[in-house]
Amino acid sequence: MAADKALAIVVRGTDWSETSRIATLFTREFGKVRALAKGGRRLKSNFDVAFDLLTVCEVVFIRKASGLDLLTEARMNEQFPTLRQNLSALYAGYYVAELLADGTQDYDPHPPLFDAAIQTLRSLGKGRKPNPLTPFPRKEGGTEPKTGIDTPQAPVLSPSPFRGGVGEGLQPQPTPPSPLPEGKGDGGVGSPTSGNGGLDLAARVSAFELVWLQELGYSPRLEACATCGRERLNPTARAFFSPSAGGVLCPECGPAVADRRMVSGESLETIRALSAGGAGPELPPGVRTEVRQVLGYAVSCVLGRRPRLLSFVDAR
Repeated sequence: MAADKALAIVVRGTDWSETSRIATLFTREFGKVRALAKGGRRLKSNFDVAFDLLTVCEVVFIRKASGLDLLTEARMNEQFPTLRQNLSALYAGYYVAELLADGTQDYDPHPPLFDAAIQTLRSLGKGRKPNPLTPFPRKEGGTEPKTGIDTPQAPVLSPSPFRGGVGEGLQPQPTPPSPLPEGKGDGGVGSPTSGNGGLDLAARVSAFELVWLQELGYSPRLEACATCGRERLNPTARAFFSPSAGGVLCPECGPAVADRRMVSGESLETIRALSAGGAGPELPPGVRTEVRQVLGYAVSCVLGRRPRLLSFVDAR
């Protein structure tokens, strides 16, 4: 039987047996693929670290009629280790993986969505420098504890907490981030920079959500009423928005839709700019919260439930 080759992102991983794993891969060529990696849990596995969550890898697999394909080869192509140094960016990356795993169908390829995911993961990992090791606190007597050596201590190793798709070996324990002024912590995407070197995580996540909606056929209609098709006379004015209807609603159609909500014109313009790829690196502070609420509402409507990682992504 012929084997297929693809470039894939690991979006989920589960244990199958004591030695094997099931990997959910989102590939550029074939869409979502679920494959069994025999021997993938062994210490000297041929798959190495290619199954870590959010790893980009080149895979070779054989299709099976049972629906669970057989993975024969996996070679790591790219990783995003800087995400582990920024909790907000890491949650955003996991959110991207959740949308790819739960919001797409098997063997339904979407190359633009794959490219958008890679671009988003790369942008989330930029601009973050590792924090220096925290020095020992000085005692009241003015002396510091002696370590017996003059070199800095090595980072503490502990089992990896990410069981769902991340390698099970020992991983370096990251140094806690340095305290920031009150109200400007390293929070979720609701903060202007979210500790990511000036890049607004809200803009990155929102842009990916819009690509995801567009590729699935649920891109919100913003220039005209999604129900009757009447064009908006004033595109900058506030309007009703309904994810179940598919976009904005005119004053006549809006009251008849149960899940309508009023959205400001500035927020609608920001969403339109993000859809066209013309938005800046940051969302305007006045509309950031409303844009995140609207897009989260739309994504939840398409999935039929609220994404599990969305609360962590939008936490402040």
